[in-house]
Amino acid sequence: MQFLFNFVKGIFIGAGAILPGISSGVLCIIFGIYEKLIDSILGFFKDIKKNLKFLIPIALGGFFGCIIFSNILVYFFDTIPVQTNSLFIGLLLGSIYILYKQELNKSKTSSFSSYLSFIICFVIGLGLILFENSVVYKSGYYPNEFSFLFLVLSGFFMSFGIVIPRS
Repeated sequence: MQFLFNFVKGIFIGAGAILPGISSGVLCIIFGIYEKLIDSILGFFKDIKKNLKFLIPIALGGFFGCIIFSNILVYFFDTIPVQTNSLFIGLLLGSIYILYKQELNKSKTSSFSSYLSFIICFVIGLGLILFENSVVYKSGYYPNEFSFLFLVLSGFFMSFGIVIPRS
């Protein structure tokens, strides 16, 4: 039964890997498996059988989640783009409360610095969104033509979203 639960969690984690603005790391935190997942990967050779029993259903689910949701995502972005974007914005805003409650349960108190860091990060994120929408491309330049260095740097910064959620 645990295999099935981890497989389903893996499907959602795999979907989170391809869905815009949704981090697989945040989904792992929401499902309560982030710490165990990191520990299983880092200590893989300490208990290979136990770690494989935990990691295989998540990896298989992640693979199937990427395959299944990539086709669904393309369909929805092509047919109902406004509603699809709104759904992702709602999911992101809803996850803020879940992450806040989990952090509050860990620390048992709310501090001024945690509120301040949230506000600063929120303002920076909002600023980046506004900045992205104000960029004017030169004629002859298409935003889908990226250099190799740009793609490497983008992948590097994207990986922070997978690793950083550990607290």
